[in-house]
Amino acid sequence: MILRVLTALVCGALLHCWNSDLKAATIYVSDNYKIIQDAVDHARSGDTVVVREGEYHGNIVITKPLILKSEKGPDKTVVKAADTSEPVFRVSDVSNVTISGFTATESSVAGFYLNKSVNSEISNNKAINNRNGIFLYSSEHITVTDNKSDFNNLTGIYLEASHNNILERNETNSNKEKGIFLNASNNNAIVNNIANRNEWNGITMWVSNNNRVEKNEVMRNTYSIIVSGSIGNIVNDNYTWTNLYIILPIILIYIGIILFFIQRKIFSLIYSGS
Repeated sequence: MILRVLTALVCGALLHCWNSDLKAATIYVSDNYKIIQDAVDHARSGDTVVVREGEYHGNIVITKPLILKSEKGPDKTVVKAADTSEPVFRVSDVSNVTISGFTATESSVAGFYLNKSVNSEISNNKAINNRNGIFLYSSEHITVTDNKSDFNNLTGIYLEASHNNILERNETNSNKEKGIFLNASNNNAIVNNIANRNEWNGITMWVSNNNRVEKNEVMRNTYSIIVSGSIGNIVNDNYTWTNLYIILPIILIYIGIILFFIQRKIFSLIYSGS
């Protein structure tokens, strides 16, 4: 009888320790690890990696479910691409990843790149001076919210073959081509974003169907919202205006023509009266 009780107690203790080990842990950079990738590699599925403020160099690859966030936000936590030919942050073939609170810069691919990933979140980040700011490829059910993706060489937010995603409350300004670009991407929601002063289009849908584009501010781009080779899209209640510097010369020409005819009419009345 005593042996059975002791055996039960030992098994219970071992089970408790095993369950405790399975609980999600919080890992700190640079307390537990000095390098973000080391912390990510040693984290288990479901863990949280918190990055202290500072400037870091690396190309962070995430292939397991976890939360990666900064302690002080994107202005104080900057990650520069160590290898510029790779994304600053790459999420590949995984679900349930959250990345929040970073500035990603100096990649010739993307600041944040999600490849064949699902049910993940990119929020409260900055993507500046990359080829693309945020790039979703063949990814679904991704929530992209409250990011600033500005001054990139191509596009602020680019979706290719990516479906059922949410882009909300993002800013994509002053990119060298497009603010938001959907390429062969269906059933996405683009709501309450700002896409201003991009050198080409504010929002583009190319061979992309059944998307919802509503309540966006799209100002001072060469073209505001472009839909090409696409069907079933809802484009509603967006605030748009073409780049003033493009249309201003046309307006001035018309004003000059009108003033010319007004002047001729005045002169004809004056001289005919005399």
